[in-house]
Amino acid sequence: MKRIILITAVALFLAPAAGGWGRLGHSTIAEIAERHLTPEARANIEKYTHGTPLAEFASWMDEIVVTPPYLEEFKGWHASVCTPDCKSPLYVRKQVRNCRDGVTAMEFFREYLKDYKEMPDSVVLEAIKCIVHIVGDFHCPAHVRYTDENNGLGYQVMFFGKSWKLHSVWDSGIIQKASGLDYRGYREYADRLDTWNKRQIRKVTKGWAREWFEDVASDVRPTIRTIPEGAELGDEYVEANIGLAELELRKAAYQLAKALNTIFTSSPA
Repeated sequence: MKRIILITAVALFLAPAAGGWGRLGHSTIAEIAERHLTPEARANIEKYTHGTPLAEFASWMDEIVVTPPYLEEFKGWHASVCTPDCKSPLYVRKQVRNCRDGVTAMEFFREYLKDYKEMPDSVVLEAIKCIVHIVGDFHCPAHVRYTDENNGLGYQVMFFGKSWKLHSVWDSGIIQKASGLDYRGYREYADRLDTWNKRQIRKVTKGWAREWFEDVASDVRPTIRTIPEGAELGDEYVEANIGLAELELRKAAYQLAKALNTIFTSSPA
């Protein structure tokens, strides 16, 4: 029964959209986050994961979306919405996406898991998998939705001579080209990106999902929505934008750690 409740509840917050970070991005975010768990949070989470690295679960929501019983409940991936001035109040999320967005989902999970120790293990594990994916996804620049734009970047461009959706360029193309890695290299990529000091991490982990997403939206707004359909993109585009992509990967990782620490630590800092 609890599992059915979870599936139904999560479905309220997921609307159709294209996929977020590819496996390299999601696994890298999860790997860095796991390195920053408190000892208590790590121990509590491992009761449900049985020691499986969080990176192994990071793309779960992408993978199960086409399989029963998730075919309808988890139809589509995760995105979040904000106003042109990068604000995401509840009334906007209700009007535009019927609260089917990552910010609302994370607000739900924080409350829902307050009694996680009383829940079946399978329910808590699915919630962990969802959190790992959702926090990563709403940092993907192509997943920021502004109310004054028809955005999603679903149109075609030429990326290194091949036809790609601009959305997919941001999901995976830029970070793969810049890093020279595929999804199997996520630990190496995590080593490269996990460089922020405690002061930097504290600064970007203040607040909760709404503040985090509004910060992402502010980062993204000036940058990626100037590319016309059919544009030729290559090394120059990657070099100009890898900084933004890796900034959001870092923020996602440290905020994911904060989210898990908050939920699975008795008295989180």
